[in-house]
Formats: sequence, structure tokens, C-alpha cells
Amino acid sequence: MTFLDTGILVGVLLRKHPEHERCRAAFEQYDDVFTDAHALAETFATLSGFYKVPPHAATELTLSLRETLEVEPFRIGDYETAIREAPGRGVMGGGIYDSLHATIARRKKARRIVTRNPSHFAHVAPEVEILTP
Repeated sequence: MTFLDTGILVGVLLRKHPEHERCRAAFEQYDDVFTDAHALAETFATLSGFYKVPPHAATELTLSLRETLEVEPFRIGDYETAIREAPGRGVMGGGIYDSLHATIARRKKARRIVTRNPSHFAHVAPEVEILTP
């Protein structure tokens, strides 16, 4: 299994993204890609906020991802695990969100996480291969 982080999803969806081709190649390289529900919210937020994509278009783009990759929902146990492990993994503040992504990746037995921010995952998923496009 291959977990795709938000930055990859945004790069896949936006043709004008500076790393579009690399993100698209990473997306297509593996046949076992998935993400989590929170990454969809982050994708919408990034598209409509940072990239100023109109909300209606950002909605359509974000939800179109469900047609091409598995989206794993969170369970309360995932939140409990990420929060319980936070002190030992050096997680604080907004780092909990990447820790949640890593928790889902570990639960799904992902072999790799593909991200544009490898430093965000090094300490929360040291047993998983962290790749950048």
C-alpha cells in the first residue's frame, strides 16, 4: 500500500502546479495508492485558500479523487493512537495532522508514504519508507 499525502494530491489536481508532472508520475507509479479523509479536507483547503481555486471548482477537483484512489476514513482509535503517541514521537501543535496521516498509513500497513514534505513524516512513521516525487 502507498499513502499519498495532501501535497501530492494538490500537485496531481493542479496542472499549473510547479511539480504537477512529478506528482502525477508518483500517483500513477503505484497501483495500490490511498489517502485518508482528512487529506481530502486539506486538499480542498489548499486549493481554495492558497491557490485561490473557486470553491465550487475546488470541491469538484477534490471529490474527483475518490474515483481514482481509495480514501480511508478515520476511526476514533486512530485519533487516540496519534494523540497517545504524540509525546514520544516529538509531536506538538499542527504536527498532529501529519501524525494522523501516519497513523492511518501504519494501520493500513502502507509500505511507503509519498509526500512533498518528508521531514513531516520522518519522526511519526520511521518504519515506513518516505518518498518524494
